[in-house]
Amino acid sequence: MARDTERLAQGLRDWLPRGDRITGVTTLSAGHSNETYLVEGLDEVLRMPPSEEGLLPPYDMVRQHQVLSAVAGSAPQVPLPPMLELCADPEVLGDPFFLMGKVSGEAFEYSVPDWLATDPVNGAERVCRQWFDAVMSLHTMPVAAMPAGRRTVQEEAQHWLDVARGAESMPVLVAVLEDLAQRPPRSSGPATPVHGDPKHGNCLWDRGRLTALLDWEMAQISEPLLDLGYILMFHDQGEASLANAGFELPGWWSPERMVAEWEKGTGRTAVDVQRYAVLGQAKVAAIISVGAHLFNSGRIADPRFQAFGAVLPAYVGLLERRAMTAG
Repeated sequence: MARDTERLAQGLRDWLPRGDRITGVTTLSAGHSNETYLVEGLDEVLRMPPSEEGLLPPYDMVRQHQVLSAVAGSAPQVPLPPMLELCADPEVLGDPFFLMGKVSGEAFEYSVPDWLATDPVNGAERVCRQWFDAVMSLHTMPVAAMPAGRRTVQEEAQHWLDVARGAESMPVLVAVLEDLAQRPPRSSGPATPVHGDPKHGNCLWDRGRLTALLDWEMAQISEPLLDLGYILMFHDQGEASLANAGFELPGWWSPERMVAEWEKGTGRTAVDVQRYAVLGQAKVAAIISVGAHLFNSGRIADPRFQAFGAVLPAYVGLLERRAMTAG
């Protein structure tokens, strides 16, 4: 990151009425897109766009704040940090930003935390139960409460096809997305709010209690099976991904259980769900392609983006096999 945290601290001191209590700003996560910082002295979290080129432009802080505020008001079963001030003026800190209350918890996706490893049956059941309850609460939230912004399934596939082409992606990935854009999966019913990236790695856990579902920059109004398919594609990834810790646990829900619970909780039928899983995986492959392209073209030096290039062939190989099976 290119930001000067002391400059952030001073800017917040000058802008916030309670700014005199700020003792400093430290980095929490650079993410692969948005950045988060701990505002020390207030115990609050600052969220900003990336300080360098990121994976998923544009970075609309105003809309993210609107989405989080809407979900907090209309789907209270979805655990979120308390939403605080929004600043759309880039002169204050260099970019628009918003503040959130800090919540306890840790995220995991590359390795299982100790509290879960020691309780792999009942603990995994509780994790999946809370996670799916949160996602299903979003899918049953009133559409009118969600800020504007929607895509059909066909438009979603076309969007990621355009992303993949712009990143000079592997031909197999482009071919899969072309097929999905030309023959989109069937719909389960009217559009609902969707998260866009509802993986378990975007959840915060306080020793088994879900305290927050994070990273809402891709939230929109669309087909909720986009979220379910995205979650399902983390099953059986093998060496193509290291970001699915927990899926191997005996108490973790199987794909069949996930589908059954989602259908029961939403009152919908998971039609064409395997093709939605393929679309979810193609979406991730397109994002990985962007990261690799940014690094290889010299536009960003983040070593994580360099690693994307190494995993991409195996990931796209798995995508091709799944696409052939899904039809």
